[in-house]
Amino acid sequence: MNDLNREERQQTVTIIVNGRKKTLPKKEELTFEEVVALAFDNPPTGDGIQYTVQYTRGHGHKPSGTLVEGQSVKIKEGMEFDVTSTNRS
Repeated sequence: MNDLNREERQQTVTIIVNGRKKTLPKKEELTFEEVVALAFDNPPTGDGIQYTVQYTRGHGHKPSGTLVEGQSVKIKEGMEFDVTSTNRS
């Protein structure tokens, strides 16, 4: 493996969002809003639309959990996110 590929891989992180691989610039955390944007090309909007974000394969002390609006989570290579939209009635 050449040095360029190794260097590029160290500057990115690959996560899974709704079953699809997403490669992002490496950073410490991902916000609820960023995960929703990664999950949907055109996120459903409107009155009563809410999102549920669940994650697995996270960092040691909290490898799985749920994110709510305004929260963020430390990300790591291979982490998985499941994002669903619901229409509150």
